[in-house]
Amino acid sequence: MIELPTRPSFDVKVCWVIALEPEARPIIDELDLRRYAQDLNFPVYFNPENGHALVISGIGPAKAAAAATCLKMLLNVESYVGWINLGIAGFYSQPIGKLYQAVKVYDTAGKKSYFPGVRLSKILKCQTLHTVFQPETAYLETVLFDMEASGFCEMAPTFSCNELVFVLKIVSDTPDHPVRLVSKETISQLIYQNMEKLKEIILVVEKLAKEEKKRLFISEEVFRYFDTFHFTQSNRHRFLQAYRKWKSAFPSRKLTSTLADGNSASELISSLENELLIESKNWKLS
Repeated sequence: MIELPTRPSFDVKVCWVIALEPEARPIIDELDLRRYAQDLNFPVYFNPENGHALVISGIGPAKAAAAATCLKMLLNVESYVGWINLGIAGFYSQPIGKLYQAVKVYDTAGKKSYFPGVRLSKILKCQTLHTVFQPETAYLETVLFDMEASGFCEMAPTFSCNELVFVLKIVSDTPDHPVRLVSKETISQLIYQNMEKLKEIILVVEKLAKEEKKRLFISEEVFRYFDTFHFTQSNRHRFLQAYRKWKSAFPSRKLTSTLADGNSASELISSLENELLIESKNWKLS
C-alpha cells in the first residue's frame, strides 16, 4: 500500500495551476510558497499563512486537468476557493508582456468553449484564448494561444463555481517575436513585470472567495432540522438551496421564526420558499 504524505491543515483561499516552473517561480517567490512533498506526480507548493496553493502541471490540457484534481484532493480544497491558471501565450500582435484575462477559452481539438470567471475589466483587458496542441507559429486569428487552459477550464469549475475560475495570460510571442526565441529567463521576467497587477487581481479573487465562503456557510440551526425531520437527498438539497436564499434575504433572522409550525421536511421547504416569494414582491428594481 502506498503511504500518502500527511495532508496539511489550513484554509485554502486560492489555488494556482501553472504549466511551467519558470511561470510559477515568480508566484512562488511573491507568495512565499513552500514545497509540499517531493514524491508527488506534480510539484505542489503552499503557504498556510496566506492560504495560497500552487501546482505545476506541465504542458497540455490533460495535465492541467489532472494537476488541478491532484491539488483539490491533496489539500481537500473547499468549494468556495478561487482557481487561477496563469501562464504565457502567443498573440497576433505586440506588445510582448501584456497581461490579459481570457474570458472565452476555446479547445481547438474538442471544439468546445468555456467562459471562466467574472470579468476583471477594471484591472486588465479581456481576450479570447485558443488552446492548441503544438506551439502556434502562424498567429492567423486575433486571439491568444496557449496549450493548457481548456483542460483547466473543464475541471476547475467542478471544484468551485465558474465565477471563481480565472485564466490569466501574458503575451510572450508574436509573429515578430516567435516562440522559439522565448527563454526560461524571459518567461519568469514577464511574470515578474506584471506582479503589481497580479497582486491587484489576487486581492479581488480573495475577496470573492471570502464572500462565497460566507454564502455557502451552513449554520448549526440547519443541522438541528436535519436531526429532527426525515429528509430525502432531494429534499435536503432543496432545503439548503432555499435556506441560502432565505438567509441572504433575512441575514439577522433565525430559522425558528419561519419554521416554528413545520411538521415535515416538505412543510419546512414550503415555508422558506413562500416567505421568499412574498419578500421578492417587495423588491424594487432600480
